[in-house]
Amino acid sequence: MKKVVIALCALCAFGSVGGIVLAGMNIYTRSTTPLEQGQPQSPSALPAPNQIQ
Repeated sequence: MKKVVIALCALCAFGSVGGIVLAGMNIYTRSTTPLEQGQPQSPSALPAPNQIQ
């Protein structure tokens, strides 16, 4: 029974580490991928910084 608990804890630990790695890869990919110039930007609900008074 003790081995089952240890195995379950190990699976949860490796699963969370995998999630952190995937999140880090997502951030890295977004920061290194150039934006396409031909695509129009979708309008934002927030005003641009130069429009705030």
